[in-house]
Amino acid sequence: MKQVLFIITGPTGVGKTHVALDLGNRMPIEIINADSGQFYEPLTIGTAKPDWRSLAIPHHGFDMLTTPEQYTVVGYRAYVDRLCKQIWAAGKVPVLVGGSLFYIQSLFFPPRAPSDVIPVPDNLQADASWDALYGIDPVRAQAIHPHDTYRIARALAVWQSTACKPSSLSLSYEPLCDAHIIFLTREKESLYERINDRVLQMFDQGFIDEVAALQNTPWEPFLYQKKFIGYNDILTWLHDTSCMDRQQLIALIQKKTRHYAKRQHTFWRMLCKRLSEAQDVRYSVTTRTVDLTRTDYDLYINDLLHQLSSLYI
Repeated sequence: MKQVLFIITGPTGVGKTHVALDLGNRMPIEIINADSGQFYEPLTIGTAKPDWRSLAIPHHGFDMLTTPEQYTVVGYRAYVDRLCKQIWAAGKVPVLVGGSLFYIQSLFFPPRAPSDVIPVPDNLQADASWDALYGIDPVRAQAIHPHDTYRIARALAVWQSTACKPSSLSLSYEPLCDAHIIFLTREKESLYERINDRVLQMFDQGFIDEVAALQNTPWEPFLYQKKFIGYNDILTWLHDTSCMDRQQLIALIQKKTRHYAKRQHTFWRMLCKRLSEAQDVRYSVTTRTVDLTRTDYDLYINDLLHQLSSLYI
C-alpha cells in the first residue's frame, strides 16, 4: 500500500465531515481531525464537533486536550506523523478532515524556530492590533499595513502557536509524505446560507449553555485569547446581556463565521501557490478545488472512492 495522506479541507460549513463519513462507510479509512477548536474537550456545539465516539470509523485528534493550553503546529505535525504510520501499518488510508489550514500547512512547511524561543505571555490577546504585534515583533509589524487586520491576526496566530517571532520563522518544504489535498467549496450564496443555518442550529442545541459552563473557569481567559468564533462573543454577552439581544448575538456570530470562511479561501489560494512553487522530486503533493454546488455529489463521491482505491495498488 502506498503511504499517502488524503486531506479534505475547505471553509467552515461546507460539508467536509459529511463527505468524509460517506467515504468511510465504503472504504477502510481512519479520520484525523484538522479543526483546532475540536482538539478541546469542552468545545463541542460551537465547533460543530461530530459525535465521533458513536461512529464505527476510527477518529483521532478529537477531545485530546482537556485543559486550556496552546497546541502548537509543531506538536500537531508530530502527532499526525505518528498516526499516519499507525494507520498505514493497519492497511488503511489516513484521511485528515478540517478547515484549520494553518495546521494543515505545517504538514508541508514546518516552521523553524530560533534557538532563543520566546515564552508566550498568558495575557496576550490576538485582537488583530498592529500595536500588539509591534510590541512582539517590530520587524514583521513594519512589513504589514496597520489596517491589514487579516495579516496582523495571522502573525499573532503564528506567535501564539509557535512561541516564536513571526519574522524569525522560515518555511521550508518538508512534506510528511505524498498527499492528495481536496478543498471543498460552494457558491457564496449557498455557503453563506449553510453557515447561517448552522449557527441557528448551534443555538438550538445549547451553544449558550455550553459557553456559560466555562464562565469563571480557566477556560474563560483562554477563549478570549483564542477567539474561537462565537465563544468570546457569547462570554461577553453573558457578562452584559443588555449590550445586544439574542438575535443580534446570533447575527454577529453568523457574520464572523462568514468572514472566517472568506479568510479560509484566501489562505487556501496562498497555500496552493506555495505548494505549486515548492519542488522536491521525492514527494507527490496534489491539490484540487471542488465546488459542491456545481458538482453531482454521487459522481464526486465515486471519484473520491476511485482515488482512494488507487492507493492500494
